[in-house]
Amino acid sequence: MRWDSSIASAVVCAAALALAAGCGDNGTDAPGDGDAAAACSPTPTLEDGDAAGHLQPLGSSPTEARAGRLTAADLPADESQLLTWAAGDYVLANDHIALVIEAAGPSDLYDPWGGRPVGLARVVGGRLVQPARFGEVFFLTGRASVATEAVTVLSDGAAGGPAIVRARGHLQATPFFESLLAGLAPHVFADVEVAIDYSLAPGADHVDVTMTYASSHPTALETDSTIHATMFSRRMPVFQPGRGFDETLVHAPWVGYIDERATSWAYIAGDGELDGSISQSGFIGVFKPGFGIAPCTLTTRLQAKLVIGGPGLDNLVAAAGRVVGTDLRTITGTVQRNGGLLANVTVHATDGAGMYFTHAITSSTGQFVLHVPRTASVKLEAIRLGDPTGVLEVGTAEGPVVVPVPAEGDIRVHVTTSDGSAPIRVQFLPAMGTTYTPPPPSYGGPATAAGRYVVAFPTLGDITQSVPPGTWQVIVSRGYEYELFRTTVTVAPGQLVQVQGTLERAIDTTGVQCADFHVHTWRSSDSGDDSLQKVRQAVADGLELPVRSDHEWVADFSREIAALGVESFAAAFGSVELTSFQVWGHMGVFPLVPDPTQQNAGAPKWQTYPSPESPETPFETLSPPRVFELVRARPEAPVVIINHPRGGSDYFNYVGFDPATGLVETTADWDTKFTLVEVFNDSGWLANRTKTVEDWFGLLRAGRKIFAVGSSDSHELSRSPVGYPRTCLAVGTDIPSALTANQIRDTLAAGHAVISGGIYVSATIAGAGPGDTTTGAGNPLEAEVTVRAATWVDVDAIDVVVDGTTVDTIPIMPGDADPTDPAVRWRGTIPVQTRASGGFVVVAAYGDQPLEPVHPGRLPFGVTNPIFVVP
Repeated sequence: MRWDSSIASAVVCAAALALAAGCGDNGTDAPGDGDAAAACSPTPTLEDGDAAGHLQPLGSSPTEARAGRLTAADLPADESQLLTWAAGDYVLANDHIALVIEAAGPSDLYDPWGGRPVGLARVVGGRLVQPARFGEVFFLTGRASVATEAVTVLSDGAAGGPAIVRARGHLQATPFFESLLAGLAPHVFADVEVAIDYSLAPGADHVDVTMTYASSHPTALETDSTIHATMFSRRMPVFQPGRGFDETLVHAPWVGYIDERATSWAYIAGDGELDGSISQSGFIGVFKPGFGIAPCTLTTRLQAKLVIGGPGLDNLVAAAGRVVGTDLRTITGTVQRNGGLLANVTVHATDGAGMYFTHAITSSTGQFVLHVPRTASVKLEAIRLGDPTGVLEVGTAEGPVVVPVPAEGDIRVHVTTSDGSAPIRVQFLPAMGTTYTPPPPSYGGPATAAGRYVVAFPTLGDITQSVPPGTWQVIVSRGYEYELFRTTVTVAPGQLVQVQGTLERAIDTTGVQCADFHVHTWRSSDSGDDSLQKVRQAVADGLELPVRSDHEWVADFSREIAALGVESFAAAFGSVELTSFQVWGHMGVFPLVPDPTQQNAGAPKWQTYPSPESPETPFETLSPPRVFELVRARPEAPVVIINHPRGGSDYFNYVGFDPATGLVETTADWDTKFTLVEVFNDSGWLANRTKTVEDWFGLLRAGRKIFAVGSSDSHELSRSPVGYPRTCLAVGTDIPSALTANQIRDTLAAGHAVISGGIYVSATIAGAGPGDTTTGAGNPLEAEVTVRAATWVDVDAIDVVVDGTTVDTIPIMPGDADPTDPAVRWRGTIPVQTRASGGFVVVAAYGDQPLEPVHPGRLPFGVTNPIFVVP
């Protein structure tokens, strides 16, 4: 499910229900929407504090809390490359937790004005450690946020008591929500000044977030709603007491965001439990009735408590329990196998009937601590990938207890390719009576493709994997260009089984390298995929050019490729998915060079909006042609790819494009210069023939030279593999590092590419290939066509398309394969004849059986870009 239309519809529906249920009559004639207020005497004001605060904000003793500004030396190591903190941002810290608040100015977040939390961490020895992969939390009044004018320190803690940081400004419509909620929550109250105060007490586990409204109106104002919302939940999975890992909040006293190896945090709403949430594509929101702002005075209300704990889940459960007053007991114990202590085992605590309490990961000495409700009867399950599950009924005991785990076996896989060692995909599936039931989703943990026990991507073709005793199928692959290696082995407790083999190259792709121009990572709001693991999968499946395309953030995979040591197999190039939220679609912009000194690393802007620095700037969503013009003027001279052009508010729907006529309804928003369309988005020929393929052909019939791109739009590895489909470019070299961004851009823009979803199709007419032009329009011509695929890939037919019409469908039979090269499934000459005025030829091959066992559910196909024929 894509991020834009799904989250948009959910937000609108939830907001409509909440507003209808609890907000009363808020007609547009209500006061406070920017009109001059009647006189109040005195006029209420909000004071700023000190700009610097404590000079050593991280030096708190157990009886202190401090507030000040971070220096470069204070910043923690950023292993995930997700932190947006910077020297000069503000920090609240006591002796064990810290919250970072962004300084005033442009922000990298969807709430763009600074003054909001951008990170949190534990404090050990005066240092910030284990920073969370923190996303974003919104503090909203209706659809309005605080356009921050100043961030200061009200109390630096030096005199004792809480440390307090204040962000002050005026209410302003939040750009992120504007197209969704403008009609449902019409009141912004732009002349109301607001302060967000963050307060941390000595020894506390949480930060209080209060909002104070200074109204100069002589009558009360009634807000449309209160919204409790977060973004980027996929990078820190969502937990709620009793229900476990579940984003649909049901009477939740708090909601937690969990980093298993680092700091976790929880949100406690100031107006009661969180219920009836929407949870779509990394956005989680609860819409509640509005509240009154008193006239001619200050109105202060508790927005939230932010609990900081960790590492992992159980330490947060304990911290949140202390804040909300939950009566918890402690269970201690160890996990053992034959008397030996086991590290890195996750111990889950439930009531055995669906109520999920907590979990913890055993230490290097096999120990764990769990916090559960005082009177709960508890069942423990010790789960580690590769081990049989250990189960212990604890009841109401506190321990110490021992959770026994049965013995496992091991499979060592060493498989090389016929042309040398290379990254590979290795899958372990239960076979011949062996069964595997994955833990329930409420337990958390990464998902695996259906039916798989483990899917691994060793970069050197060698892996040792622990498995429960039993019979296992081992499947090794390296993308579409190689045959498979399969074997079945039986593993006894304590046994090591060796598996060796070779993957034979089936497809010769000399001079061609394949790219996926649409790959998301946990930098995107709607993806939780570790960027390193994303690259592991890409190179294991033989993709040379994985192009990172996170929403609204310019990045590439250079760091990941270097860390994995796979420079000879892949190259990194930067891009972005320009995400005009619920307006006119998403666009790939390639290439771009990340600039860490710029907002969102230099992502193109598609909106303008007021800020304290430019209050005269109008709120405006720019038209697509204007945005594309600004994009093309960048130093990288990037191209624009129209991503997933159909569905919801995507571009072709937005402008009303009609493929039958080649015309649009909204000409002012129609760009006449784009040449690239993502015709195949995690899907193939058969699924798109009457949809985006027809759009493509409609543009070609209208005289536009438009070239197809095939990309995965991968957000979650277990469900959406990188490289299906892929765009294979004729670049004249097999060395990824020899390519430049300009070379890839120009080859792509010239249409010198084919799309492969497991099948490789080549076609020429009089020597002209995809993207080229030849003569002879209106006359009988011949297309030389070759269809190739590894023998495990189903290939059934060829469609020959001339001027947008399928003029021939050629069945492919087993006997059509080349007896000397079985990967050549069909080769021959096909007669074609375009319109006398000129036309185009496209050749597609496809099968109707999925790409099992490598990419479940994906149908194989291959498509050329058009060959143009002129008189």
